Amino acid sequence: MNRAQRRAAQHKRGTRQMYHIDPMAGLRLLDHARPYEPGEMLAEHVLTRAAFERLRTGVGDEADFDRVSMLLNIALVRAEDIDALLVETIVRGQMAFVRCKDRYLRGLAMGFDAQGLQDMPAALDALEAITDASSPLQLKLAISEAYRRITGGELLEVAN
Repeated sequence: MNRAQRRAAQHKRGTRQMYHIDPMAGLRLLDHARPYEPGEMLAEHVLTRAAFERLRTGVGDEADFDRVSMLLNIALVRAEDIDALLVETIVRGQMAFVRCKDRYLRGLAMGFDAQGLQDMPAALDALEAITDASSPLQLKLAISEAYRRITGGELLEVAN
């Protein structure tokens, strides 16, 4: 190794930068922090309402159940930062899903009891309002927190 190579190694000259600097990173963060535009989440709301309708009529499957129940979990995390009445509305919807799952595990069709049919429309309305008022970043954090709770064993159970 000659003198120029030693000096270059000593000062780490000639090494390439190992990461890419994104000049738009700040604007991307601001885009994720902005609330959704009116109607931007409409397609998601339609899919969620259709999944609930299939569950309500007894022809829904586990994918429909998973979609609506996970969105209720995400809405619960967001509602905890907003209002206690909103939390209560979402929890009533979740309890309807717990009873629906219990019914399904007993060998019956996936569907709701009378109380669940009363509680779910308000829970879905609250879910849509929360989603529309949230930013993509808030929803991403709520998804992470809901997943953490589920994997941590924080599940609702049917009271016998």
